[in-house]
Amino acid sequence: MTELKTSNTVSHTIFIVDDDRSSQELLSDMLTRNGYATNLFSSGAHALQAAREEPPDLILLDVMMPDLDGFEVCRLLKESETTRRIPVVLVTCLNEKAMRLKGMAAGADDFINKPFDATEILMRTHNLLLVKKYQDSLKVHSEMLEEQVRQRTEDLETVISELKSAQRQMIQQEKMATIGQLSAGIAHEINNPIGFISSNTVSLAKYCEKILKFMEAQQEALLTGKTDSRDVERLQALRLQMKIELIAKDIPEMIAETLEGVERITSIVRDLKCFSRVDESEQKLVDIIQCLETSINIAHNELKYKATIKREYGDLPQLRCYPQQLGQVFMNLLVNAAHAIDTQGEVTVRAWSEGGNIYVSISDTGCGIPDEVKAHIFEPFFTTKEAGKGTGLGLSISNEIVRNHGGEIMVESEVGHRSTFTVSLPLDYAAPLIVSIP
Repeated sequence: MTELKTSNTVSHTIFIVDDDRSSQELLSDMLTRNGYATNLFSSGAHALQAAREEPPDLILLDVMMPDLDGFEVCRLLKESETTRRIPVVLVTCLNEKAMRLKGMAAGADDFINKPFDATEILMRTHNLLLVKKYQDSLKVHSEMLEEQVRQRTEDLETVISELKSAQRQMIQQEKMATIGQLSAGIAHEINNPIGFISSNTVSLAKYCEKILKFMEAQQEALLTGKTDSRDVERLQALRLQMKIELIAKDIPEMIAETLEGVERITSIVRDLKCFSRVDESEQKLVDIIQCLETSINIAHNELKYKATIKREYGDLPQLRCYPQQLGQVFMNLLVNAAHAIDTQGEVTVRAWSEGGNIYVSISDTGCGIPDEVKAHIFEPFFTTKEAGKGTGLGLSISNEIVRNHGGEIMVESEVGHRSTFTVSLPLDYAAPLIVSIP
């Protein structure tokens, strides 16, 4: 049987669980006279069910009961997420150490011995409720803190996502700026083969016209069925007049030249497409020499009037990387090498493997880099070029791309003589997709 008694200044609800009616009423009277509301239970199972439905602030729990003893009720209370924070005081006339240890193992927060001492009960009740109040407050603040952390984590993830997007755009814009600076030379590289393809096409059209006329003359002679020496002489004269032998010799050369021009244009367009596209989301195994050749092909017009290209390639393993990013690095270094040469010089491109790394060096016989400039060349927006000829981000982005591939760019320079940029790339490094721009 359950009985609820309250005072006019109820502040906390306490369950009294005891199969002894007199003990229930004695405890209830002590507590209600001090402002506590009480619920009385004679069954541990009933008290357990009520606590799960509407948790009290504290439970005074007798150890010896007929259905579930106090140890079992306490254990079940502490196992449930709903009731585990309710302070449980075991009430017993048993004072043996083993019984207290059993109660502590079940999760009891405190013990009260029978017969009751009113002062002790009120003091222990007050202290446990105060602890629970602090624990509840701590739980509320903890939940608020968790919510703030969750919200700030979401905000941070949003900022990081926006930053990554901005970084991708910056890298792509710098790549497009490089293509823009090279556009005149690239157009020239494409116009040259287009020029001789067009010229060869016109010549081939004329050749075809002459061959067709000669074939018509031959056909007429054959249709008469009486080809004599005069017909042969006439066809021979026509053959000489139309230069058929020269045409027959010239056509294969013109076709080969035209196909070479088409392949040159295809190669430039293919390399431009490869260089300009945004990197794929996953790394892939790449032939670094092919990556270098793509960059050289795009920068060819920028280099050919100023420098002889010298290649020194070793036997390289494939590298797992983001090829468009590394292509951008090589392109920047090649263009800078061309700009460092005033009139005529040499650009040497080396690639080799050593000690678990791939190395690529690009050397020029140009003006060199003074020490005071070399100290700043990897800083964003630092440039020594004229306005409109550089963004000041090329080397900065290149340096970050290499660093995010686990490598580094090293610079050696002698003012007035040469400069060498060496890129080292470890073979066993997993690079993140997005570089960080300082």
